[in-house]
Parts: sequence; C-alpha cells; structure tokens
Amino acid sequence: MFASQGKFNRTMELIKKEMDGSKEDFILHFKKKYCDAFPPAWILVEILPLGVLTRIYENIRSHSLKKKVAACFELPVPVFTSWLTVITLTRNSCCHHSRVWNRVYAISPMVVKKMKRPWISDGISPLRTFYEICIIKWFVGRVSPQNDMKEHLMDLLSLFPAVDVKAMGFPEKWQE
Repeated sequence: MFASQGKFNRTMELIKKEMDGSKEDFILHFKKKYCDAFPPAWILVEILPLGVLTRIYENIRSHSLKKKVAACFELPVPVFTSWLTVITLTRNSCCHHSRVWNRVYAISPMVVKKMKRPWISDGISPLRTFYEICIIKWFVGRVSPQNDMKEHLMDLLSLFPAVDVKAMGFPEKWQE
C-alpha cells in the first residue's frame, strides 16, 4: 500500500501523537466508545496537520490510486503533489506569522501547461504569493464550486489599501 515502510512508520507516529494529544470531543468519544486504535479517515483528517496528509499521499505506492485522487482536482499526479506541498508551506508560513505579502518563495510549484479550466495567464511568477493564492483557489473551487474566496480576498485587500499587491505578484486587473 505504501512506498516506504520507514515513512509510513514516521507518519503513524505523528498520527498517534495527534490522537494522544487531542482534546476534541469527537476523538474523546471515539476513544471511549471504540477499541480501535484509530478512527476512520474521515474523522482522523479533522485533527491531522496538512503536512501529514501530504506525506500520506506522497507515500501511496499505487500510482492509479494517486491518479484517482489527483483527478478529483483535475490535476496530474506530479502537479497535485507539488501543489499540496506548496499550500502546506504557505499555510505554515501564515500560521507562524511569517511574511508572505512580498515574499519570493524558494520552492516553485509545478506549472501546468494545459489546464482543463481557466487558469492564470503566462508571465505570472510561480514564486510569488499571488500564484499560491491561485493554487489555493483552485483547490477550493474543486471542493466548493460556489465559494466566495475571491470576494473575501478583495474585501481583505480593501481593508489594507497601503499593501502593495504588485509586491505579492498580483498582475494588473487581477480581479478580472
């Protein structure tokens, strides 16, 4: 099932640590009611860090299974893996109050040549925050097609007009 037993063991240690430390009612209920060591995946993902989920995906041995998961997001496997890594790093930067607004990222996400749906235009730097926001928007759009992420972003930026969106890699007329 998994490509590397060592990575699997380390991932299981991280999952166990999250389970042991969780004070969530649904986890406490599970521990009290069931004798299984771990709850079903749909429960477990509620407490796992995004990085652990990324590691699980990366370590899946079956390419056809990886392909099925990536296809849900209309992406090829290498791009899906790359984008998972990028949003994990971006999320961690935000969570730890690191600078993201005018940053040039060290890890470049894979760039898709042909997207099944509209994507950002050529000339947008994949090393800037705007590109990463677009990646997040892609995922959100697949999970919740009627989402209002763009409107929330526009509202947020309007609250801070002094922020230079060009420093984040936003192109002219990005709202369009």
